[in-house]
This record gives sequence, C-alpha cells and structure tokens, in this order.
Amino acid sequence: MTMNSPDKRIEVPIGVLREFGIEALASAGLAAEPTELVTEVQLEATIRGQPTHNVGAIAGYAERVAEGVLNSDPEFTLVNEGPTHALFDADRGPGQWSSVLAMRVCIEKARKSGVSVVGVNNSNHFGAAAYYASMASDADLIGICTTNGGLVLAPWGGATPTFGNNPLGVAIPTSKSHPIMLDIAMSTVAMGKVSLSLAQGKGIPPGWYMDSDGRPTTDPSDYPHGLGVPIAEHKGYGLALLMEVLSGVLVGSKFGTDHEFRDGSGGAMDDLGHFFMAIDPSVFMPIEQFKDRVEEMIRQIRSSKLAVGSSGVMVPGEPEWQARDRNLAAGTVPLLEATYRTIAKHIEEKGLKTKLPPAPG
Repeated sequence: MTMNSPDKRIEVPIGVLREFGIEALASAGLAAEPTELVTEVQLEATIRGQPTHNVGAIAGYAERVAEGVLNSDPEFTLVNEGPTHALFDADRGPGQWSSVLAMRVCIEKARKSGVSVVGVNNSNHFGAAAYYASMASDADLIGICTTNGGLVLAPWGGATPTFGNNPLGVAIPTSKSHPIMLDIAMSTVAMGKVSLSLAQGKGIPPGWYMDSDGRPTTDPSDYPHGLGVPIAEHKGYGLALLMEVLSGVLVGSKFGTDHEFRDGSGGAMDDLGHFFMAIDPSVFMPIEQFKDRVEEMIRQIRSSKLAVGSSGVMVPGEPEWQARDRNLAAGTVPLLEATYRTIAKHIEEKGLKTKLPPAPG
C-alpha cells in the first residue's frame, strides 16, 4: 500500500473493530470494565465518521497501559457529593471509563434534582466529547461536558502553550430528529487532524497551526512543538480558559502550565480533569413540549434562505448522524488508510488474533 492516496478508505466490519479494541486493551492488561467502555466510546466515534479520536487511538492507549502509564485496574473513588453534584478521583484510569461512569451519576442526579454537575480529576484523555453529551440527550436531558488536555493553545497575544484544546460537547434532545450535537475544540481544527494530515503526507494547511513563536506556519516540522490557532482568535482563547477553569481549576486536577506534556490525544495524559453537566428541561415545561419546540427551531434553521454557493444548511452534529446511520446500515466503517495502517501494525506487532480485511491493492 502506498501513501499516494491519503484519502483512500478501507471498509472494515464494525464487529472487527470492536474485537480489535477489546483484544488490544485486554492483552495490554486493562481490566474488563475499562476495556469495554474505552472500546465503545472509540468505536462510536469511528461509526460517526470522526477521523480522529476513533478506534485507531486504541493502539496508543494499549501501549500506555502496558507501560504502566495508564492504570490497568483503577478505582473510581467518590471524593464528595450532594444532591446536585459529585466529584470523583479516576485513579489514573482511562478517561473514557471515568467519563461514562461520571455522566451516569450526572444523569441520575439531574433526574432527581433537575440539574447536576459532576467533576473528575486524576484522569486521562477521554476521546470525543459528543459521546458523554449524547448519554444525557438519550435520557431526555441536555448534556454538556468539557475536559482539559495536552498543551496546544497559548493565551491570545502570547506564545507559551498554556491550554489544551479543551473541547465543548453539548447534546439537546428532540422529538423527531436526531439530537442536536455540538462537539468542538477550541482551536481552528482538532490537533488530531493536524497529526492525521501529516501522517497522510499532506502537510499542514494554512490557518491550522503556528510555530513556537506564534507565527502562522504550514511547515510540518513545526508540529508538535508549535501552537494551535484559537477559533475566532481572542474569543477562542477565552473559551479555552473557561473550559480550563471548569475541567481543571474547579475539579481539582492540574491546569494550564501545571501540565508538562504537549498534544498527545492518543495517549495518557497527566492528571486531566473532566466536567459534566445535565439539565432536565421538564423543570421548565413538559419534556415533549420542549422537544417539539427544539424541533420547530430545527425547522426554522432548515428553511433558511441559502447563501450564494451553499448546498444546504445543516444542524450541528448532522454530518456525524448521517455517517452513523449509513455505517450502521452497512455494518462496516470506511477507515482512512492511515487509521487502518495503525491498527494493522498494532495487530502484527502484538500478535493479536483480530483479522482485518485485506487492504485493496
């Protein structure tokens, strides 16, 4: 296989990808529950068509479990709680595992109290924020979450890496449509896309990255020692700071330059924090009335006059829902060649039994 077609995609059965995730993590020594939850979170992102934070990242997680960087048998310990809040210590376990457990608690408390917030510290990279927000929307709640991460953003006007990409995940239930789903990083593009672009031999497109002095760059050699570009400049910086307060300062994890690592979205971090929130719309009005009102908002959005050159208006999360519906119907996922190669390499090096379909000539 050559690198002449970086956008080539290889169809892989969903069941095979699940088998890979479970085998890779279990063989590295990860306990059963974290293995299952990490696999499901990463698999869901894959099915949604996300080019980063997908099953391909499991190879990196498995390596760090084997190295002892990720705790292979963590305890999810309650630090304190009340009717509308809880704080947990993740014991250096996988972020996906601790985040699913935390959002379950958040949902339970919101159902009883109308709103709840749950924090997690001493954790690791949690993958795609959409997964946890959608847990709440599946329960007819509004879900909100964020996390801090590897240092990739500087304060606006500065050049010292101070913040992670600190994504914001929001999911809103509807009556007929798929839930509205917002999952955005605080940089112009997720750093995983920068890494993937380089792996595909594409280089860094203009507007995606800055060098270590804060100058725009398209030079691949500047990654990963440079800086991401905040969305909307100072506004993205402000949002990154807000997410750092919620997922770092507030929950008692390290924050800002307390972290000593750069971008590393596929691997273990260093005392990352997560923040989850769930809101029950029924405290304001009957849930069906709320969902119908959201549906009416979606109708208004779709009826918008199209801008010149536009092919249509979409609701946040719609491309991912379309990919999910398509992939579930097919029973396969079209993996980018770079992701396929990462999985195939891990299978070969570790002697795993999972069998990928052969890559086309």
